[in-house]
Amino acid sequence: MEIGATTKTYGIFGHPVSQSLSPAMHNRAFGLLGLDCVYLAFDVLPRDLGRAVSSMRALGIAGVNVTVPHKRAVIEHLDEIAPEASTVGAVNTIVNDFGVLTGHNTDVSGVARALREELEFDPKGKKIFLVGAGGASRAVVAAMCSRGVGKVSLANRTHSNARAIAGEFSARFGDVDFETVPLADTDGIAELMKEAEIVINSSSAGMGDLEPLDLPLDLLKDGSVVYDLVYKPAVTPLVRAARALGLRAESGLGMLLYQGVEAFEIWTGKKAPAAAMREILTGSR
Repeated sequence: MEIGATTKTYGIFGHPVSQSLSPAMHNRAFGLLGLDCVYLAFDVLPRDLGRAVSSMRALGIAGVNVTVPHKRAVIEHLDEIAPEASTVGAVNTIVNDFGVLTGHNTDVSGVARALREELEFDPKGKKIFLVGAGGASRAVVAAMCSRGVGKVSLANRTHSNARAIAGEFSARFGDVDFETVPLADTDGIAELMKEAEIVINSSSAGMGDLEPLDLPLDLLKDGSVVYDLVYKPAVTPLVRAARALGLRAESGLGMLLYQGVEAFEIWTGKKAPAAAMREILTGSR
């Protein structure tokens, strides 16, 4: 890749971002399609988020992904919000169109496609147990509700955050049942696990050196599946524990891939080389 004065710059805003595989994935895709583009990782502290977004206009940065902890906070700094991002209340992709910054959310389609293709999971009428109440959690809830899920049970350390998501989405999706529980409520979690047909971790638990989730996976019914949005390590403690019980389980590489595919296509207007992007992700973990 030869970088010059006409090279378009893309990137990712987050904190931390040293573990991100997005630069490798997108730069491989740009190279394969012969696009004069480069993708960089920008470690942006929460206090600097507004200035970082403004820098997109000042420096002509063509687009960025947005990751933890900025997916919700970034909204106030944008000019327009696409419908799917408005529904979720979180943004993970920004497009700079001659100074007009528009926020999108490709996590919604990304997680739905990953669950379908990697775990053959159809949410229609199903009961899900979801850990976490951040931007990724909101994308999971939006994806499941828009595809006819029967019940969403939310667990989070800060119970009020889970209740807030449940209240917001129950108002939009009246046919979906919602229940929330503090993550410390072991008895409440045990009851919800008995009925769950999929367990999804959308928190950062188990990432790197962070403490993993300790869930009673042995209470799950036969045929239930487990999905961990954490993708590094490749086999997270949650996935390892699930597989040890004979459950189908996958980590979050698929969601990372498919949200990246959609972001790439939004930015470039070209079909993303998904197979090559998956290959680079698999080799980078």
